[in-house]
Amino acid sequence: MNPIEELKTEHRAIESALAILEKLSKKIHTPDATFAGADAALLIDFFRTFADACHHGKEEGFLFPELEKLGVSREGGPIGMMLSEHNLGRMHIQDMGNAIQEMTSGKKNAANAFQSAAEAYIDLLRRHIFKEDNVLFEIATNRLSRVRMEGLAKDFERLEKEKIGRGRHEEYHALLDSLKEKYLLHHEPEISEVT
Repeated sequence: MNPIEELKTEHRAIESALAILEKLSKKIHTPDATFAGADAALLIDFFRTFADACHHGKEEGFLFPELEKLGVSREGGPIGMMLSEHNLGRMHIQDMGNAIQEMTSGKKNAANAFQSAAEAYIDLLRRHIFKEDNVLFEIATNRLSRVRMEGLAKDFERLEKEKIGRGRHEEYHALLDSLKEKYLLHHEPEISEVT
């Protein structure tokens, strides 16, 4: 698969997870909070492993350095912005994880903390994905040669095997399918353009 198309396909899975998180975060204050908290922990693992270690790992470890070699600026440019947003996303994931731990120990306001972190993460990633799909990935498609694309595809495959292991992508897609059943009732997330 074309490595840029692969990243875009991963974005669609992440958008599905964000739509689930959006619905789930509203259930954190209800009598269903126990199962919502357990499902939130599964989503946090998805965001840490699939979205960050794998997807962002491909961008940070391989795509961004290739673009920098071609003159795409890191400092004050699109790569720097994407890296900054990756780091901010990691902070929101950590905040959600901490809130889930606090909820299980009965700490007051932990549900509010989870919902706030979830809302911030959802907003950040939706905007981030839009920028990558419509700006950075367009630059990559226009500037990377066929040979460099083939190299990226091999690098991506190697990272997946090393970082998350064989079959984990399929496991995460099965998890998302299960959580869609529970939270989205067979409705795909509405993906709106963000400006």
